[in-house]
Amino acid sequence: MTNYHGTETVVSELREDGLLTIRINRPDVANALNGATSKAMENIMNNAETDPSVRAIIVTGTGKVFCAGEDLSELSEGGECQTVTEHGFGGLTARLCSKPVIAACNGSAAGGGMEIALSCDMVVAAENAKFGCTEVGLGIIASTGGIVRLARDVNRKDCMELLLTGKKIKAPEAKELGLINYVVPAEQVLDKAIELAEACLKNAPLALKWTKYIVHAADQMSEEDAMRYSDAAYRFLEKTADGIEGPAAFVEKREPKWQGR
Repeated sequence: MTNYHGTETVVSELREDGLLTIRINRPDVANALNGATSKAMENIMNNAETDPSVRAIIVTGTGKVFCAGEDLSELSEGGECQTVTEHGFGGLTARLCSKPVIAACNGSAAGGGMEIALSCDMVVAAENAKFGCTEVGLGIIASTGGIVRLARDVNRKDCMELLLTGKKIKAPEAKELGLINYVVPAEQVLDKAIELAEACLKNAPLALKWTKYIVHAADQMSEEDAMRYSDAAYRFLEKTADGIEGPAAFVEKREPKWQGR
């Protein structure tokens, strides 16, 4: 493990195989993000996005809480938010990262913490964790992805109940709604997230990138246009070094050597 642009409040470590772990490290305030912490996460993600040595990313928290959202003690005198960066809250909620991003929710995720979890490709949660877009109780809204992603991913009635009441739901209920992938004992959360990340690491970087792009674009297109987009991506990928290497390795019964190009 090597430090990867980490700070005191964001511990960031990169393994030799390309797995980057980002850990919010403000347990004294339930890992709520202040401006400096959010900007540090933005910086780490910006570097990870363009760094070919980073292949997959896990986001987690220190202690018993994943992230309690924004540190409200840092609101400006006029009430303006200080934590939204170019790519959203924590540098994640308005970002379409080209690499797999997994939330390892070691504990509860509320407000902006819930929005970070929703922005990730996969979510592993501790069985005692709770999730909720609680912003309406503060006179604000889940504006950095919470409303939009819940409206897309959850049926209308459940979406409205979550957003209009601001209630928190337990991890098993969140799993039933399709908001998370796995519910495991708290001590197994990071291990399960690593297992998912390692499964991704076996695959070709460009194939992962274009799969993500197509999934995000598909629900904004007609089925016909989405199929055309998929076909164009395939025609591009089959001519890349990895697109040639994959079938060759399969035929030769060996592990592929991905180059990311």
